[in-house]
Amino acid sequence: MKMPYRTLILAFVLLFTGLPVVAGAATFTVSTNGFADDALLPADMGFDKNDAGGHSCGGVNRAPGFSWANPPDKTASYAIIIVDPGGAGGAGVNHWVTYNIPFSVTGISTADIAAAKYTPGRGSGDLVGYRGPCPGIGDAPHHYDVLLFALDTAPALAAGLDRDGLLGAMKGHILHVTTTSFRFQRM
Repeated sequence: MKMPYRTLILAFVLLFTGLPVVAGAATFTVSTNGFADDALLPADMGFDKNDAGGHSCGGVNRAPGFSWANPPDKTASYAIIIVDPGGAGGAGVNHWVTYNIPFSVTGISTADIAAAKYTPGRGSGDLVGYRGPCPGIGDAPHHYDVLLFALDTAPALAAGLDRDGLLGAMKGHILHVTTTSFRFQRM
């Protein structure tokens, strides 16, 4: 089921932002540090709060880090969005929105994420910063899509943007987007 989610997310981004399709460009890639694409993350990487039903999500809100390579020419900054498209009963949950990452950066560590080193945006529920996975108890593993955007603008976007605000601010400035994913399940 990984591909339909990614296809849907990428289609949304392409439609919303008018991202041009670039043929023959070097492959811009993103990966989750220490994990293969679509890997099942360990329990301690879950959210450190309770879900809506008052059950502990079981983690310490430890984010995996991310690395990337081969940005397109003219990249000036990056932005990242992590979404669980199946979360909230299919409505989707935005787990992390961050941006104003300078071009010179080729990855973001777990410590960088915890310290909100780059401009943190607002995820679902207006939560600022990274929000670890917290699917329903007994749910099949949820997929979390990581979207890395290469932008042609300097890292100067206003703080506090949510996903839609960030996508609007990036419109016309996205050179390319690449994705990876991970999964998480709570027993």
